[in-house]
Amino acid sequence: MNVKKDAWKVITFCCITSLILSYVAIGLFCLVEKGGEIARILQSPLQLFSFVREAQGQLQTILYSIPFVSIGSMLYWQRKSFLQEKYEDASEYAVHGEGKFEGMKNLINGKVFSKNNQYKKAPLETFQMARGTIVGKVPKKKQVLIMEKDTEVDNANVLIIGSPGSGKGQAYVYPNLINNTEETIICSDPKGELYRDTHLIKQDQGYRVYLVDFVDFINCHRYNPLDNVKDDIDARAVANIIAKNAAEGNRDFWTKSALSFLSAIILYVKNEYKDKANMTHVIDFAVRAGREAEYFEDVIASLTEEHPAYHLFRLASLSAGSTKMGIMSTMAQQIGIFALRKVAGLTETSDFLFEDLQKHKSIVYVKIPMDENPFEQLTAMFFDQLIEVFYKIAVRSPNNKVPIRSIFLFDEFSNIGTIEKYPKVLSTCRGLDIVMMTVVQDFGQLEDKKRYGHEMTRSIINNHDTILFLRTKDKKTAEYLSGIADDTTAKVKTSSIQHGSKNTSKSVSEQYVKRRLIPVGDLIRIKKNDCYLFVSGHDPVKLEKAWQFQVFHDFMKNYETKYRPIMLEKGMISKEEAVLLEPIDEKGNSVQQQKKEKEDNPLAKDFAVFAPVLTTTAATEKEENTSESEHVEENKEENLVSTEETTDTDSPPSSKKSSKPSESKENEEREGEDEDEDIMLAYEETSDMESQQRDVESSEPKFGELPI
Repeated sequence: MNVKKDAWKVITFCCITSLILSYVAIGLFCLVEKGGEIARILQSPLQLFSFVREAQGQLQTILYSIPFVSIGSMLYWQRKSFLQEKYEDASEYAVHGEGKFEGMKNLINGKVFSKNNQYKKAPLETFQMARGTIVGKVPKKKQVLIMEKDTEVDNANVLIIGSPGSGKGQAYVYPNLINNTEETIICSDPKGELYRDTHLIKQDQGYRVYLVDFVDFINCHRYNPLDNVKDDIDARAVANIIAKNAAEGNRDFWTKSALSFLSAIILYVKNEYKDKANMTHVIDFAVRAGREAEYFEDVIASLTEEHPAYHLFRLASLSAGSTKMGIMSTMAQQIGIFALRKVAGLTETSDFLFEDLQKHKSIVYVKIPMDENPFEQLTAMFFDQLIEVFYKIAVRSPNNKVPIRSIFLFDEFSNIGTIEKYPKVLSTCRGLDIVMMTVVQDFGQLEDKKRYGHEMTRSIINNHDTILFLRTKDKKTAEYLSGIADDTTAKVKTSSIQHGSKNTSKSVSEQYVKRRLIPVGDLIRIKKNDCYLFVSGHDPVKLEKAWQFQVFHDFMKNYETKYRPIMLEKGMISKEEAVLLEPIDEKGNSVQQQKKEKEDNPLAKDFAVFAPVLTTTAATEKEENTSESEHVEENKEENLVSTEETTDTDSPPSSKKSSKPSESKENEEREGEDEDEDIMLAYEETSDMESQQRDVESSEPKFGELPI
């Protein structure tokens, strides 16, 4: 029961009245024991105090208990005056609604959630429980709800709603990175903490670990968007992503003509440069074509009908008319983000192929900005292309599924950018054995006009069969979830007391009323340790959050120093599995061997505990198909590269080596930063076209060097 607003008044009155009655009662005991007049006894508090203190045996016990019994009796008698009537569940009558909470037995039945769900005090024993998605903890028990891959829930997609500080990372992301051990995992990493805290664990679980850094753009694996462009459809998809994720004030530029031109340029560059093609080539073409009309006309005139970009250029030229030079100039500024020195270095080539992630279980940590993401065109393109590649692999497989079950864990989903086909992906990924886990702060992030809008947001929500609510401050989000829980019928008892001149009568009545099963206020004011789970086909359930430090104790915190040595000693992991995959070049060959100690390279320090580096599957397959003479020649080249690399142990795995003095490097980096600032001004301020062209022209990026 809840306490009424002015309950303190009634409680104070009851306590004072009880103390007065207790004082009188003790006075009566004193009168019986010592005699005298009751009036004089009550007027002498010190005499009564001495009487109580000097009393012996049971009498003293009775005298001490009188005030407590009196207060308790008075509060109980007046409880209706300061306590609100408690609602009792009467949903079975369904007078006003039949919403109710789901029983744990209906969920933890081996069909929806696993029965093997108990965690232990010893972390290594906890790993005996089932693998799968952890969504919460059973209240007051050492059990968690684990959704295994063969669950009867229609799709395993999970939508996680939690405002900042609600435990999205500690109560969902971390537990599921640790507990899913057989799937390929793609995980956005807004703070870089997920990689820092779990990459060693995942490698010891037999994973190939990749890091793509869209924040610092160094010490990571590189990604070239054009490596995934095979035809005009792929080129158009890249153009659409760039347009959809353009800066707020620049979206009006992206007309059909501009999209067609960009698609044509991408396809032209891809055909001319083959495997060397990258976005810097696209910018170079757009800059020159916008500056030199003859160059643009000569390129189009030189194309034959067999050229993949021929028809796209013709159509774009017809629709653009005399404005095509202006379109080309502005386009160079619109995609100028790819000319930034660090971005150009990251996107120069690819150190791994998306197809490799389906040849061996892998985890890709994708570091993205925490707040505003100035690289949405790049981050959205990465995930869009990765999903597309997985879909193509699944379609080509005999069972129409990806070879390795895959999980996309989108932490801070709204910071990624807009993946326009995401609603359709959610509705179809189940059949391909792909799982989407979408983490947002509230629905407002999705409904933003620069994201998905109202209708697409509804589709995104509805295509998650499981919703985990942690906390929100957004009333609209709370109202939606409260509506999902539905109304329920509650029974409430009311009582009234009537006092007459001769007697007193008391009447009690029962009423059935309508109320929300989970009121909006309960969602907004939810306790830090509580959460609500909504599973399609089942009633909602209130759970406790499955904190990783509660389920796995200190396993993650002390893994390297405490648990990893024990696991190696007991043979729970093998040294052969503890490997680091280094970047690969466009031919699938290893770029360099990982050094065991690189004192000035934090990334290398993290990986120093692992065994020698493996080459990728793609490299192995190519080596098997080559002749013996080609093997010898390649080995000589690799040995030469390895010899050159040993002269500089401070370079990151994905960067080119440089023998310049440190002072020269600092000057070069300062120059690069100045170049980046010029390009960003050109990218953001499109009103002055000629000035922006000069900025782009004066800041042409350097090829083949990733800044250190």
